[in-house]
Amino acid sequence: MNSVCDYKNVLIIRLGAIGDVLRTLPAVNAWRRHCPEARFTWLVEPAAASVLEGHVALDRVLIFERGLFSGFLRSPKQLWRALASLFGLLRDLRSGNFDLVVDFHSILKSALFARFSGAPERAGFTRPDAKEGSHLFYTRHFRPANSDLNRVERALGLVDFLGVSVAGPVTYQLPLTGVHIQRAKASLLSLEKLQGDGPIIALHPGSSPKTSYKRWHQNGYVGLINALVEKIGARVILTWGPGERETVELIAGNLRVPVVVAKKTSSLLELAAIFAACDLYVGGDTGPMHLAVAMDTPVVAIFGPTHPQVNAPYGAPYRIVRHPLHCSPCRKRSCKSHLCLEAIGWRQVFSEVENLLAETGKKDRKSLMPE
Repeated sequence: MNSVCDYKNVLIIRLGAIGDVLRTLPAVNAWRRHCPEARFTWLVEPAAASVLEGHVALDRVLIFERGLFSGFLRSPKQLWRALASLFGLLRDLRSGNFDLVVDFHSILKSALFARFSGAPERAGFTRPDAKEGSHLFYTRHFRPANSDLNRVERALGLVDFLGVSVAGPVTYQLPLTGVHIQRAKASLLSLEKLQGDGPIIALHPGSSPKTSYKRWHQNGYVGLINALVEKIGARVILTWGPGERETVELIAGNLRVPVVVAKKTSSLLELAAIFAACDLYVGGDTGPMHLAVAMDTPVVAIFGPTHPQVNAPYGAPYRIVRHPLHCSPCRKRSCKSHLCLEAIGWRQVFSEVENLLAETGKKDRKSLMPE
């Protein structure tokens, strides 16, 4: 069997979601440290692509334009565009001459891409971590120690199985540049207009449309923000992503204290630049939460139905607030009660914010805030 560094041209597959792509980065960074001469290409969907483009561990990023295929069902004129995009991607995969594919996603779609690449060796998970029969397309199969591993540890376990030394610090190394800092400048400078010199705290109440079951109730955020400003003099910035602005404006409109609603960001790395300047982040189990972790910003995470061990922040100081129920954790998106989130009160979250701030303190503003 080849040494892992004998593979000179490697394809990484983790299509989405944003949080899962971020949690795969430490494994790829460890591989880059172990095999500095290897060439790494990553196949990803557009939503998470901006955290990979320009990354020091990667030589190339390929994008699967998944949205084109849902689009042509509504507008058949897009069919040819979707097919042209797919054929172009398949051509790039075939011509990549990969000698190893590692499928961190392990679903049927990702496994088909792995197989079509023509790589003689394809590694992925085995059941039950491999879904939809994807394990049938791999030549090497990895079984994690248990099903409750944190997703970062699971990804590290896969590359360790391949022979990569995962000793050393867990790093994300997002390709944040001065351009991203400057584009975040408008939101960050608005914080200077707020009274006081308290901690800067980012709150991200939203989530993707498919994960609305992860969102804490708006009344909770209102009570929490009022307490943060009135009791500890915090300066609060509300961040948001596509389709989430109305949510943060509703919250802001019900407050009795001033806050900053962040400007629209053009990429995930702009959002990361905002989080990097904050003393603490509060939000649900979402991609932005893992983005804050990647910027080494302490996190208070509000968990509802998702698994607190599997999805816990990894690499930054954190607290998890949850209300355990007999039915939790689960992934029942059709749940009508949301009791696991409704039962969490703002005082409980506020207490964890105070505890974590006491442990971590404030950041050096001079090195983080733009001039």
